[in-house]
Amino acid sequence: MEYKYDINGTIRTIELERSGDSFTATIEGKIYSVSASPTGENCLLMRVDKLTYPVRYARDERGLHLMVKGLNVIAREPDESRRSDMGDHVELVDGKQILVAPMPGQVVKVNVSVGDVVKKKQCLVIVEAMKMENELNTAINGTVTAIHVIPGQQVDALQPLVEVTQAEVVENNDTY
Repeated sequence: MEYKYDINGTIRTIELERSGDSFTATIEGKIYSVSASPTGENCLLMRVDKLTYPVRYARDERGLHLMVKGLNVIAREPDESRRSDMGDHVELVDGKQILVAPMPGQVVKVNVSVGDVVKKKQCLVIVEAMKMENELNTAINGTVTAIHVIPGQQVDALQPLVEVTQAEVVENNDTY
């Protein structure tokens, strides 16, 4: 079967054929042997040729979010909205953003507490990786509902750091 996806703004054609317990994927003329094994809720190990990658995934109105090797990839059908204002390192599931570590590192600072109201693009956590500090920002307006790390803690790639529940949009048509 042939699929067309908008992957981070680029239309890609992916052809998949089932072969036993795995698939043969053809992407831009290159052929890959692909298989996947679930490892937990919204997590799997994906084997592409001889390499294995941990993958976290979530689907929302913007498309399918895949976190692979510290990169957040958003795949959508080409006719879906091209609007995507989600930041890096984000999963949005049931109105909740789960901010995850983009790569292994150490938490330098946690800028929020449970119950804090946060605004889109606000820095929630700073993680040092490869001698660089990475500011990880929320992609939504909302309330911090969980913090999974403390300063000084070592984290793995894709490890959840902070959860934010999306604020409800309230329309007010009253005029004063």
